[in-house]
Amino acid sequence: MNATYNIKVLKPLIIVGAGGHGVSVASVALAAGYVILGFIDREKQGQILMGIPVLGDLEDVNHRSQCVFAVAVGDNTMREHVYQEMMGRDSQLQFPVLAHPSAVMGFSSKVGDGTVLMPGAIVGPLAQVGRFCIINTRASLDHECVMGDYSSLAPGAMTGGNSKIGLRSAICIGARVDHSTTIGQDTVIGGNSYANRDIPSHCVAYGTPAKVIRSRDVGDPYLNKSTHTERLYAQEAKVSKAA
Repeated sequence: MNATYNIKVLKPLIIVGAGGHGVSVASVALAAGYVILGFIDREKQGQILMGIPVLGDLEDVNHRSQCVFAVAVGDNTMREHVYQEMMGRDSQLQFPVLAHPSAVMGFSSKVGDGTVLMPGAIVGPLAQVGRFCIINTRASLDHECVMGDYSSLAPGAMTGGNSKIGLRSAICIGARVDHSTTIGQDTVIGGNSYANRDIPSHCVAYGTPAKVIRSRDVGDPYLNKSTHTERLYAQEAKVSKAA
């Protein structure tokens, strides 16, 4: 009797961004069985990173239709801009979910395209994770939570059940969001903070319990300085959108 096996063949991967987050995303992709053809980073073009060549631009990728892509940009707003700029150049690009083998996805949870689940990340049952999110190392999104597109949980961050994280919002390292708590869009919860009540959109909040410290405009930086490549992609996306 002949056995039939369905073996999923992964397309080669191109990673946009060769900074620290790019290295982390590459590590996840390799652990998940991907072959990485190259990084894209104009600032580091011609270098070798993790034994992988760094290309200068999307146009340097041959046979793009045979590849898939990952946007390895840590800043949430910048990641959205980079994605939009890439799609403006080639609307057929594909962005798979990248999940480390140690990541856990609960019953009937859903994860959007382009999202990265780092080692030890947990997505609880019935949780919904948007597109191009980051659930970082040992971060936990509990049952029935919702993460908006381009939002992020930093390493060790965790939420209680039925929480909501808004569009492009960032829960920083070691922060906690209590159950049934809503974090608005474009909001940053500072590292090691405890949000035990709803936090509005467009602000920075931190402390135990977390309190709103100041307002925040869309795109205000909250991570280390962005790379030259990320700034260029973001600027091009803004120009394209204005046109």
